[in-house]
Amino acid sequence: MKTFPIIMLIVASVLYGGRISLIEREDLHISVGQYRSIRFVLQEYQADSARLSGTIMILPDTSSVELLLFHTDDYMRWMNNSGEVDTLGYISSPSGEFDIGINGFGGLVLIISNRGNYQPVTVSFDIEILFAGSGESGDPLPAALRIALFLMMVGVIAIAVGGVITKYAIARRKRA
Repeated sequence: MKTFPIIMLIVASVLYGGRISLIEREDLHISVGQYRSIRFVLQEYQADSARLSGTIMILPDTSSVELLLFHTDDYMRWMNNSGEVDTLGYISSPSGEFDIGINGFGGLVLIISNRGNYQPVTVSFDIEILFAGSGESGDPLPAALRIALFLMMVGVIAIAVGGVITKYAIARRKRA
């Protein structure tokens, strides 16, 4: 019976996930054959099971758009048509929900392309970055700085208390 709470804590810690809102209620007008880009950075500690998820509404509603995900350097090659490009994710999406897995971390670019339609579209969307874990930095530097500051504070207090005790002891000897 004592193992049940432990199992529940383990399951809760495994299932805990982070969420970052990338774009909320954004409207973009995209001409025929054009695209818009959204740049963002995914930190290493957010890369575990990361994905872009959201809803998209396209007007006119018979249209669809392409969503492409690149690393920043691949985006630059794609934009300049210079060299091979590794596409991290691709979907052709009508209005509705979408989900694109993200493999890796660092500087990323999401492209919303209107190259498959014969008329301009207006795209309205909400996008979130979802990932496993708490999304807290695994960087030990902030913890080390807190420890160093604590030790410095203890040292300053010890010196101040030692100085007061020494002055009190010296004054007491002079009176005696």
